[in-house]
Amino acid sequence: MAHWIRENFSFQDLQRIMFRLIEHVDLFSGLTQKELLGLLESSEKCTFEAGETIVREGGTGAYLYVIIEGRVSVLKAAKGRGGSAENNSTELARLESGDTFGEVSLVDRRERSASVIALEPCVLLRLAETECWRDPPVSAKIYRNLARIMASRLRDMDEAFVLAARPRIR
Repeated sequence: MAHWIRENFSFQDLQRIMFRLIEHVDLFSGLTQKELLGLLESSEKCTFEAGETIVREGGTGAYLYVIIEGRVSVLKAAKGRGGSAENNSTELARLESGDTFGEVSLVDRRERSASVIALEPCVLLRLAETECWRDPPVSAKIYRNLARIMASRLRDMDEAFVLAARPRIR
């Protein structure tokens, strides 16, 4: 049975991760320390054990996640096939410290497009959609960064599609 632990970040946690986030997390690119601190103060720290489902495809969600520690697998279920989702899923990506997920639902407010499973114990920063859009100047920076992240992922998927679609030469 999957579960997660939610807690607020301590002041020491905030100090410890703030500089690392500004330098290594694309979502926070261009934010000042003050802007980032404002976001972090309203965020939650979530921990998951290996094998636990963090986000389920088709579920609803108004949260964006940043991986502080650990690695996750992003899985997309094949439509129209019987059996369990885990057995009929394709791994889209493996994400690690500094990566984000949940941004698609945050932007389009639709159901989750993929499941995310912890591959090892994970510590995540969870940001509510309302907190991301509370301060217009910060919101503009976040939207710009989300657009860059999503564009990069789209380019990667385009490249993977082209490679998979090429006829195999024997």
